Amino acid sequence: MNKWLSVLLCASVLAASDVLALAPGDLGANHEVKLFVPRGYLPAVPVLVRVEVRNATGRPERDLWDADAILTSNDPGVVLSTNRVKLYNGLGSALITITGGGEFGLTATVGSLNAVRVMESLVGVPQTAVSGTLPGTSTEWNGIILITGDVTIPVGHTLTIASNTLVLINGVASGPPANDIFVNGRINSLGTEDDPVVITCSSAALRWGQIRHDNAQPSLYRWTTITRAGRATGEGHTGQAPVIRPTNSRVVFDHCNLTDYAEQIRGGAGFGTPGKVMMAGSGADVVFDGCLLSRARMGPEVGSTAVLCTNTWIVEMPGPDDADGIYLHDQLAGQQIRLVDCVMARGDDDGIDTLGSVVEVENCVVRDWDNRSEDAKGISVLNGATHVRRCVVVNCTTGISAKSGGSTPSSTPVLVTINNTTLVDNLTNVWANRKSTAVGPNVHFNITNSILWGGLNPVHSDFEPTSSNSTNFTIVYCDIAEPYAGTGNLMVDPMFVNPSLRNYRLLPFSPCIDSGSPLSPPDPDGTLVEMGRWPFETPRPTLSGAQLVNSNFQVALNAYTNRNYVIGVSSDTTNWADIATVFQTNSPSTFVDTNGIGPAQRFYRARLWP
Repeated sequence: MNKWLSVLLCASVLAASDVLALAPGDLGANHEVKLFVPRGYLPAVPVLVRVEVRNATGRPERDLWDADAILTSNDPGVVLSTNRVKLYNGLGSALITITGGGEFGLTATVGSLNAVRVMESLVGVPQTAVSGTLPGTSTEWNGIILITGDVTIPVGHTLTIASNTLVLINGVASGPPANDIFVNGRINSLGTEDDPVVITCSSAALRWGQIRHDNAQPSLYRWTTITRAGRATGEGHTGQAPVIRPTNSRVVFDHCNLTDYAEQIRGGAGFGTPGKVMMAGSGADVVFDGCLLSRARMGPEVGSTAVLCTNTWIVEMPGPDDADGIYLHDQLAGQQIRLVDCVMARGDDDGIDTLGSVVEVENCVVRDWDNRSEDAKGISVLNGATHVRRCVVVNCTTGISAKSGGSTPSSTPVLVTINNTTLVDNLTNVWANRKSTAVGPNVHFNITNSILWGGLNPVHSDFEPTSSNSTNFTIVYCDIAEPYAGTGNLMVDPMFVNPSLRNYRLLPFSPCIDSGSPLSPPDPDGTLVEMGRWPFETPRPTLSGAQLVNSNFQVALNAYTNRNYVIGVSSDTTNWADIATVFQTNSPSTFVDTNGIGPAQRFYRARLWP
């Protein structure tokens, strides 16, 4: 941690522990609110408002589990259709309609922090009508583009969409057919953080179709918002229309918003229609980085497709089977599927659904996939292998489930590895599952250095008379809320910092600290790895009680035990020298500087090794 404390004779400086549990009122100087909206708007066209609370690293503050951003206008003549944006782990959005007024300042407030963006009316700005096949080898769109019919980007053609461009697409009340964009060449949609590209329907009451990349050249969407589509032919697992449809094409989404493809989010006629975020076909390669996918029939359905999804939020996917966050199936040889630093929050089916693929899930939050039926799961695995590392899975009907085979048993094992993961407050944390369409029993979970706490069934198998010691599970060095035989396993309160705020880090002296497998790589401070998602953040050491004893200075080291600490010395607080490494077995301990008195005064400091 490299945080030093200094002491001169009897003077000492004390340090407080880091505050880890966050509510909106805890936000301070190390946080900022970011508000992302287009510069211009049309009163008849809904606008996506994206709000983030960022921490000192510049990333969304995932420790802010739930919060609301309040939207206000500085012009009393401007009316917003909603004034609230729900944030999940520091990020969220809302689709709003702006009526009245012209230029105004939009403010998003979270706790004591806020951000302001000036928006201007685009009423009266000329619109360029486009349809048909684009001629030549390149086209640039800027200003306001109105698509009045299908648009085709032919082979060898590059369409560049400049920042601050609004693309309006005429829609239909039901469909298909609706206006689509067919990409056989390339799209470069080059929005910026301050001036995004927006692709949406020209009428609030209608929907447009989809964007199809078919054997196309690599395309890039950067800071682009794509909303209110889905009037296309239904296909895939849900029979719903995908808005983005790549086949044998590479498509990169960099800080994009793909949202609002469901006409009604909760209840009512037409629930869950018309569209889902994506269906990727054979040979595609899809990248999401810094994106928000929200309020659709389901998230991306990708088959025979390479997927890299980083720092992306997939939220609010309610509805009947399959209201998944992301569905990954039928991976081809050589393709890689990785989900890293993502949040999958709030839906009625599976946060992550896999079929016959090898999937890596790392440093993700999977939460609130909970309809209290056995079909809702944080992570659902059918065949293949799924590797879960450094994740938290919370408040799901089932945290992680795995099924094997089809209607007849399969000899091919289904493997789920779970390492340094916290599963808590799920009705069932891990489940070796049997269904009529996946009869098993060749399912194997290998779980290490994890916490499985709360719920009715921390561990459950459909293939054993009791869950304890089931052949479907190898569980070692874990803290489990029921007795389970295995090397290093515990059954004790893990001592979370603040479960009511969803802070599942470990308090000092939790039994899960330094209790992981000795075969696992050690923590950065050289100690044994912890159980659960987060390495224990050792409190900063303090020095006190400096005195001169028998011609030697000595100080008391107040520090968390079972750690190494480095002691440094200086005569002027500018030039420092490390003089000792101390292993703390008891606190406080006494450190004696045997190097003699030396200067008339000395400053000492201590830090956690290394």
